[in-house]
Amino acid sequence: MPGLEGKTLGRYELDQLVGKGGMADVYKGYDTHFDRTVAVKVFKREDEDMLRRFVREARLMASFHNEHLVPIYDAGQYLADYETRYYIVMPFMEGGTLRTRIRQSPLSLDEACRVLKDIADALDYIHQQGIVHRDIKASNVLLDGQGRYYLSDFGIARISTDATQLTITGNVLGTVDYIAPELFLDNHKADARSDLYSLGVLLFEMVTGQLPFSAENQLAVVTMHMTKQPPSPRSFSEAISPEVERVILKALEKRPEQRYNSATELADAFCRAATMPGNRTGRNEWVAPAFAIPATDSKQAVLPPVLTPDSRNSSTSRPSSHASGIESFSPVPSRFATQPPLEPRYSDIHT
Repeated sequence: MPGLEGKTLGRYELDQLVGKGGMADVYKGYDTHFDRTVAVKVFKREDEDMLRRFVREARLMASFHNEHLVPIYDAGQYLADYETRYYIVMPFMEGGTLRTRIRQSPLSLDEACRVLKDIADALDYIHQQGIVHRDIKASNVLLDGQGRYYLSDFGIARISTDATQLTITGNVLGTVDYIAPELFLDNHKADARSDLYSLGVLLFEMVTGQLPFSAENQLAVVTMHMTKQPPSPRSFSEAISPEVERVILKALEKRPEQRYNSATELADAFCRAATMPGNRTGRNEWVAPAFAIPATDSKQAVLPPVLTPDSRNSSTSRPSSHASGIESFSPVPSRFATQPPLEPRYSDIHT
């Protein structure tokens, strides 16, 4: 599909391609009706499977009522080159993706705690609705301009009450770097614990800047997920204490029943470990706790540091809204033709 920069989809002017995926591209656009910047996800193909994915994802997003799930503004279709294309309109997240943030540097334990709490809240919400995301990864976590994180992309989500099954070229749904070991044997048995493993991979990546398993080909990565123990997170960063490492490795257990029971349980365990006395200096470097020792002279014995209430963080809320519509397609000059191109922020989105 040729690039759509400078085109319009009904009332939406497409300004810049900000993400590419196997099934869809994401554009930064402008809503001429409501005078706001939006993200427009345009599906690439016109076939029965793609239409089913489009309808499922749009309906799922419209049904959500959670402050950490990306809301839907609109959805529709347009005709281009004698083919029907489908699109979903969402808020444009100024902060880009978590993947872009991790590429800058590993997250501090405090920042990782904030991200984890936001995404855990979203995950537990969809799990309670009988939905398994199946594609938790850094490029599917978005950041707005106020420091809030959102879970996105429900194109391959599994609904427990859905009698139909999605098909896809290849044997595995999802992104190999993050998929739970059990899903390489039977992807249709995905449940909430599979998402928790992927969340554990994401947590490992946030605090180390690296994936637990990487190789030159996907088959080797699959084998590692199924048979190899993850490396010690502490070998990547001095900021990681033994307590934090134990939490991460528990989330990456091969057997689903040995993982945490919910995303919130994982987030709470991590944040407790990250804020234990003696875990970090102000520069987020892990130091061993100081223990009391017998005093041999008049000097005072060394005592452990005290955890203050200020070391904990809380999340904020954001309302969501949705609408629907069918739009037409017509070319127009780009509104930003005279401006230099911006660096894409939604890069490597799997859509």
